[in-house]
Amino acid sequence: MKLTFLGVSSALSVGYKNFHSNMLVESADTDQKLLIDCGGDVRHSLYELGFSAADIDAVYISHLHADHVGGLEWLAFSKFFVEQNKLPLYISTDQKQALWDHVLSGGMSTLEESNSTLETFFKLRSTESNKFIWSGRDFELIKVPHSYSNHELLPSYGLFVSGSKLNIFITTDTRFAPDVLNEAYERADIIFHDCETSSHFSKQHAHYTQLVTLPFHIKQKMWLYDYNDVSLPDAVSDGFKGFVTRGQVFDF
Repeated sequence: MKLTFLGVSSALSVGYKNFHSNMLVESADTDQKLLIDCGGDVRHSLYELGFSAADIDAVYISHLHADHVGGLEWLAFSKFFVEQNKLPLYISTDQKQALWDHVLSGGMSTLEESNSTLETFFKLRSTESNKFIWSGRDFELIKVPHSYSNHELLPSYGLFVSGSKLNIFITTDTRFAPDVLNEAYERADIIFHDCETSSHFSKQHAHYTQLVTLPFHIKQKMWLYDYNDVSLPDAVSDGFKGFVTRGQVFDF
């Protein structure tokens, strides 16, 4: 399998053509492509790397912030009206209804002659027990602590993927929580970790100054992404594999 970073930047970043931190998984066996998250930048980040909506065979959504779902209406409409297909969708069971009610229904709930639902545009794929199989590989949803609403933790899930060569853990957006994520850290051969780099701590993301305190054997297998538009520290000297760059490709 191949993992391509369509973008590497945080939600509020602009410029540098870094784009939102969405990724593309490509199967070497079937040539199918799974989009991991679908932010508002995605039509541009796909285009910059020679892809289009027609190339996407399925999508996984980690949580409901705009840099992860803001392009989903465009992608689903492209499939529905241009290709006359429904888009296969993987999302945790505790986010399906909220995705429609709070994110998509405003622009997608009516058609010319009928009302529509999530199932009108998407083929909902099972994620029971927080697992699914795509292109013959196991994908495990790992619950991560990201953001709260009125003191209640909102659902957000990273992905642990069993590859033919390596097992990878993609945190998606998460706070610094080694006590919660250490089991996935230890199991993974490669870790792609959310990393805030601004001088302001949002408390929504793991900050570089926190991640640098992790044990050396964990940092040695960790790539950093979802960073801010600032000068970046020397991650390699600090024990990490480095910062991911837009368009960078990994085989696993």
